[in-house]
Amino acid sequence: MLMNIYYIKFFLSRMICLFCFSKKYRKKIRNFFIGPKQLYFDDIDSKIPSGILKKIQSVNNEHFIGINKLCSGKHEGFFSFDLESKNPKSSLNPWAYIRVKNEAITLRASLESILPAIQRGVIGYNDCTDGSEEIILEFCKQYPTFIPIKYPYNVDINNPKEDINKFYYYCNFLMKYIPQNEWLVKIDVDHIYDAQKLYKSFYIPRDNFDLVAYSRMDFIYKNNDVYIRRFPKFGCLNNVGNDQFLIKNINLRWQENRDIIGKKIYYLEKMNIKRYKIFHTELLNYHFPCEKIRKHNTIDDVELISVDDFMKNDFFKYKSYIDVKLLEKEKILSFKNQFDYSKFDKKEQYDTKDYIF
Repeated sequence: MLMNIYYIKFFLSRMICLFCFSKKYRKKIRNFFIGPKQLYFDDIDSKIPSGILKKIQSVNNEHFIGINKLCSGKHEGFFSFDLESKNPKSSLNPWAYIRVKNEAITLRASLESILPAIQRGVIGYNDCTDGSEEIILEFCKQYPTFIPIKYPYNVDINNPKEDINKFYYYCNFLMKYIPQNEWLVKIDVDHIYDAQKLYKSFYIPRDNFDLVAYSRMDFIYKNNDVYIRRFPKFGCLNNVGNDQFLIKNINLRWQENRDIIGKKIYYLEKMNIKRYKIFHTELLNYHFPCEKIRKHNTIDDVELISVDDFMKNDFFKYKSYIDVKLLEKEKILSFKNQFDYSKFDKKEQYDTKDYIF
C-alpha cells in the first residue's frame, strides 16, 4: 500500500510539472510530493530482523578488518550473518562500483574498510601514475571477487578530444561489468567507511526504484588537528547530495554533465534519478578530499570548524543521524596512520582552486 501511495504521488508530481516551465519550481514540486526521506538510527535498525541485528551489533569493524588483512581468497564480514546476502540479486549483496585515478594515499585503507560489508566489486582505473594501479592489482589478487578494469583511453575533464575521453563515457564503460538487475553501491576511495553501518544500509531498499543516498562529511587534517568542512548551503553534513548511492542496475546509464566555472568547462557525469524514491542515511563514512595529491593545495580555500568546536556548538543539530562515536577525534586522527604518504609528491599537484570537491 505504501508503494502504491508513493507512485500516485510520483505521477501526480509529473502531471503538475508538465504545466510548469521553471526548472527551479519543478524541482520544488517534486520535493514536495516525493522528496527524499532522511532516515535516523531507529529507522534503519527497524528494517533488520532482530536476531540478525543482534549478531551484526555483536561484532565491530576492526574484528573483520584484522581477519581480512591476513586472508587470501574469500574474505569475511557482516554478510555472513544473513543467508540472503548470498543471493546475487539481493540488495544485501551489491557490487562495489569504484573509480580510481591517482589515489594511492587513501586507496588501500579505503578498500579494506569496505570488505566487512561488501563481497564483490569492480575497480576501474585510468591514467594512474602514483602506484594506484599496483595497489588495485594486488588488492584484487588477494580478494579475487573484486575485478580490476583498466580504462584503455585517457580521461580529460577539461578538454576531451572525443567521447571516449569523456568521464561519463568511462563511467558507462565500467557499468558494463555489472550484471543487469543486480544492485551496486558507488564507492569513492578517498573515504573510509564504517562497514557495520554500511552493511545495515543495504536493508533499506524494498523496491526496484528505491535509492539509498549516503550522507557525507568532509574531514581535513591541518596543523596536527582535524577539522570539518562547513558547506555554505547546508552546514557540516552533506545529506542533500546524491554522489554516493545504492541502486539497482536496471539499464543504468551515466549522462554527460558540463559544469561551467569561471572560464573553464568541466566535462563530468550525472545520472537521472528523478523516478527513484530516495532515502538519505545516517553518517557512515569519513571523506578526506584533501588527502588527494591533486587537491592538497585547496586546504586553505574552504571554511573549516575543528571537531572539538563542532561537538560543542553544532552536534546537537545532527544527533539523530550522526553516531557520536564516529566523531571521536582520536579515531579520526588514527586514519592518518593508515594512509600511505610515501606516495605524496608535491610535483603532482595542480591548480584546482576553482573546482575543489
